[in-house]
Amino acid sequence: MEIITKDEFTELGNFQSANCVSIYLPTHTSGFAVNERYDQIVFKNNLQKAKNLMSARGVDLRECESILEPGFKLLNDEKFWNNQSGGLAVFLSNNLFKYYKIPFSVKEELMVNNSFLLTPLLPVLERRHRFYLLVLSKNNCKFYEADQFGMKKLEVEGLPYGINDVIHFEEKDKRQTHRRAGAGAGERAVVGASFHGHGSGLADEDEYMQQYFREVDQTLWSEVLHNQHVPLILAAVDYEIALYKQVSNYKHICENNLPGNFDHEDRHSLYLKAKEKLTGYFKEYSKTALKNFYDNSASGLSSSTATEVIPAAHYSQVSDLFIERNTHIWGSFNDKENKIVINETRKPNDECLINRAILKTIVNGGEVHILDREKMPTSSPIAAFLRFAI
Repeated sequence: MEIITKDEFTELGNFQSANCVSIYLPTHTSGFAVNERYDQIVFKNNLQKAKNLMSARGVDLRECESILEPGFKLLNDEKFWNNQSGGLAVFLSNNLFKYYKIPFSVKEELMVNNSFLLTPLLPVLERRHRFYLLVLSKNNCKFYEADQFGMKKLEVEGLPYGINDVIHFEEKDKRQTHRRAGAGAGERAVVGASFHGHGSGLADEDEYMQQYFREVDQTLWSEVLHNQHVPLILAAVDYEIALYKQVSNYKHICENNLPGNFDHEDRHSLYLKAKEKLTGYFKEYSKTALKNFYDNSASGLSSSTATEVIPAAHYSQVSDLFIERNTHIWGSFNDKENKIVINETRKPNDECLINRAILKTIVNGGEVHILDREKMPTSSPIAAFLRFAI
């Protein structure tokens, strides 16, 4: 299975059983770790640890083996292990086995409880912050769509491959712009190619570049960007960035672009550089939510008390839930009696109440923000901005 959906997340979150095994692993896509089957070895070790944990809970050996059997079968799927992403989440219980490849690295973690641990999956369900990347040079033009998890190249019909796909050197003396009909990158012009009526009078190289960029922009505008409102990063040398901005119809070109020549840059490296430029963009929604929390600290709409926030999540009161990364609050909550018990250390049959609050917030249409400790609005590991006062 691939990235988890909201419905699948809800299904897993509502699943209750005496033995729910959650395994999270950082995984590898290539290199030594794949060749030496490192991920398989780590997964096997976690399965064995899960077996020991269930045995310590008094679970019969045959039941342990029955629950873990699909996981041990997965160990032998070489194709699966040779096609990993950044991380892997595996869930096993009586009559349940699901796994999800995750597009980012996760902390190795194993839990055996009466419910599944879902907190590490939360970034997959966060609001997708899309952006575009346009790599431009005289001899190169590539267009990508990306978000905080990955990037893919878009094949846009009619998009020039470079300046020679718009203006042929043999045609410059005639001051005509000339687009090839269906020619690939590096191919010569063919008889019957289409002429674009952009007029004559192109006087120098800058004007040829301007005409080329205008063709790129018009194609992207008509095919993709005319109804979009997300950032566009330009990857080009400085004067080309400035020139493209002059001719572009798109109003959301980033101020902070990627200066330089990226004709031979690999896609992953490009993505990481572009993503770094948009760090503030990815954090903008959380910043707005935190501002709401601070601005309403005296109104009863902000709370950082676990015994208030956790029930509020169950009763659809939470608009924005703030969670400290890699933390747990152990205990139980009876929503019928509105009774919450929080324990300083984990006791038998406790569940992670943070995990439960996250599930209920998402199901009820709220947003969840996983933050580092220093970014939390208070010293509490859980806080919320509420739709209405408690």
